[in-house]
This record gives sequence, C-alpha cells and structure tokens, in this order.
Amino acid sequence: MSSVWGSNLKLSLFGEAHGQMVGGTLHNFPAGVVVNLDRIKLGLKLRQGSNNFTAARKDEDRPTIISGVTNGITNGAPITVVFYNKDVDVVDYKKEVPRPSHADYVSNIRYNNHADTFGGGHGSGRSTLPIVFFGMLCADYLEKMGVKVVSHIKCIGEIYDDKFATDFPDELVDRLNSAPLATISSEARKKMVSLLMSIGAVGNSIGGAVETAVVGLPAGYGSPMFDGLESKIASFLFAVPAVKSVSFGYGARFAHALGSDVADSFVLNDGKIETDNNFNGGLNGGISNGMPIIVSCSFKPTPSIKQPFKTLNFETNKIVNLEVKGEHVTCLAPRGAIIATSAVAICVMDSVMEGKGYFELNSVAEDTENK
Repeated sequence: MSSVWGSNLKLSLFGEAHGQMVGGTLHNFPAGVVVNLDRIKLGLKLRQGSNNFTAARKDEDRPTIISGVTNGITNGAPITVVFYNKDVDVVDYKKEVPRPSHADYVSNIRYNNHADTFGGGHGSGRSTLPIVFFGMLCADYLEKMGVKVVSHIKCIGEIYDDKFATDFPDELVDRLNSAPLATISSEARKKMVSLLMSIGAVGNSIGGAVETAVVGLPAGYGSPMFDGLESKIASFLFAVPAVKSVSFGYGARFAHALGSDVADSFVLNDGKIETDNNFNGGLNGGISNGMPIIVSCSFKPTPSIKQPFKTLNFETNKIVNLEVKGEHVTCLAPRGAIIATSAVAICVMDSVMEGKGYFELNSVAEDTENK
C-alpha cells in the first residue's frame, strides 16, 4: 500500500476510519515556523461540515501533535499529528456482499481478503484530517510569501456558483476560506442549501465540484515532466476519496475549442508580465506562468445512501437487497472545498521548496518571525 506522497515535502498517512486513530507525518517542512493553530482548527471545523447537511460523525477532530513542533514552532524534525477516533459505530460489512461504488471488493481482492473496510478503512474520508492539518500549515506559510490558496463550491448538481473573476480581493478570499459552504454568490448558496436538504430528506446523495485558485505565485515553479505543478496537483487530488475528475483552466472545454479562441497572449500590465486571458489556468507545460492557477475537481455522489441497493452476493451468486447502515453525508463538495485548498497548498509548497531550496525557505520563516 502506497500512502506516501511528495518530492521535496514528504507526506505519509496512516490509520483506519474505525481504528484507534488516523494521522500523518510531514517531512522536510521548514524550521522556525509558528504553527497557526487557530487557522488549523478552523480548517478542521470546515472539513467536518455543517450539521444541517454534511456532518456524519460527532468526533471533535482535535489534533494531537506528536513531534516536529517545540513551543508552538516547527523544529525541523518530521511533524507527526494524530486524530483519535472516538465516535466509532462499527458496522460489520459482509465481504460476500460488497457495497456498490465502494472500494470493499477491490480492496479485498488486492489484499487477499484481509482489507479493513469498516467505514472505508484506510481509504475513508477520515484520511483527509491530516491533509487539512498540513494543508493549513502550508497555506499559512505560503501567505507569508504573498501566495494565497482559496476554494469555492463550483456546483452542486446543476446549481452553479459564480466563477472566479480576474481579481481576488482579500475580503473575498477570507470569506471563502472561513465559510461552511463557500460560494461567491449568496443566491447560489441558498439554492444549494435547499437542494441538499431536500435530497438528504429522502436518503439520497448528490455530486458536486470545487474550484481552487492559487493567487500570487510567481512564474517558474514546477518541474516537468512528471513533477510539473499540474501533475503534482492532479496526483494529490485524485488521492482524495470520491474525486473522479480534475481539470485546469478551460479544462475539458479545450476539446471543443479553436486555437484562435483560447490563446493566452502575453501583455505588460503596470510593468508586470501577464496574459490577456487565463484559459490555461496559470500553467504552461506544468510550470506556473504568474497568473492565478485555477483547478477544479469533481466529487461523485456519496455512495453510502439510505435507499436500498440491488447488488450481487458473491457467495450465492444471487442478486440481493442491500441497505447501507450508519449516517452519511448528502454531498461531499461542501467540506471538499477546504480539503481541495489543503491539498493544493501542500502541492504548491512542495514546488516552492524545489524552486527556492531549504535554506531560503528558512530565511522566509525567520524574516516573518522578526517582523
């Protein structure tokens, strides 16, 4: 099982949804950085979701830092954090009747019928807790460099939020990074809440998408071919449970466009090199070009719903009715926003480390601490 990611930062995840804990270890993060626990706690609260339509567990999601931090400041050692699982309602899933659209069947094939599939096991959404912890740590550091990462709900079902504009005022970034259902449009938010409530009331679920922007990253970050910033971000987002598509800028619409219609021509704006459009989402050849990086990821509908399924009993080879037990979320996109922000922040931090080098990163931390 491969649960290690990164080229310069190294992130490893461990634990299972219904085990004692989940957690992670981050290697190579700069020393001397003050850990912003308030930001981390806010991120974890957003990941947990609103009680109205997204929260499934009642765990407090309190991080316990095991190593790498002394007196609230990173000390250069690997940073390890754990989250103890308290609200565990173990449901004995029958291996002969795997849940549709879950990883039960393939995991047991892969691991010779020994996989822990309780609550999704190691592949559960619980694994995103350390991702958010470390993502908020990276996002806070990047802000010291003038780089901001922000997400909004692009859509839930057929209800779409407004698109990101070309400018990202601090007020908008701060509002989206603290909202339990992050939308640019208040009208879209109202419609989304109504839709989520109606779908949850009948025991069903719905998909959605999240759009993330990286603002203020200079040109030149990313190391093609396989370590380009696009490759890095896509690989991480596809590891987030239930993410089924990732696109940058104009995305899949490029397949239907003329080259003359989607050119990002270079211009000089107040002495700064920019492009007149941003169809490529801030990336050319996997390298940042100085424009905002725009990436979208789509979450499939939560496969665990209260409505009964028809599925195959592998032992009897007969079609049977299956009811998935427990409480589950109506839509993954609302809390997926902070997860996407965290994942992208880690990826950008990894590329910044490759571009700047460890000692220069330490100097950024020291300059901030001395201000």
